[in-house]
Amino acid sequence: MSNKQIYYKLYSEFYNVNKYRELKSMAHHGNNRLDHINRVSKLSFKISKMLKLDYVSCTRGALLHDFFTTDDIKRGKNFLKEHPKIALNNSKEYFELNEIEEDIILNHMYPIVKGKPNYAESKVVCFSDKIVSVYEFFRYQLKLSVNLLILFFIK
Repeated sequence: MSNKQIYYKLYSEFYNVNKYRELKSMAHHGNNRLDHINRVSKLSFKISKMLKLDYVSCTRGALLHDFFTTDDIKRGKNFLKEHPKIALNNSKEYFELNEIEEDIILNHMYPIVKGKPNYAESKVVCFSDKIVSVYEFFRYQLKLSVNLLILFFIK
């Protein structure tokens, strides 16, 4: 099986759940949450395979690290710290998780959350999430700001 086939086999387990598919309609970093999750999980998959880690747990954890809908959260000052717990609860409701996957979901926001990633796979997802978030900021949010600035000067 090719890496692409392996990845999409892992992904299909989650995409078959209605609540997970709802993430496609949730705004996240200038795009939608499902696209963000896919970027993080694909990067985590590649890195964990390259480092000969448990790529299945790493990818599954990455696919679930932001598994929450707008209905699940009340945006507030603790959103960044609280959403990993919400994502973990949602994940446990729909899927069986191992220790590594739980650690990935809970600690992917390090150093904003107190808990440090306890596994190499958790560190890979934490790192991948940061890289993807910076990429998305510059691709979507900064692009929007520049476009608005141009419109302001044109008028």
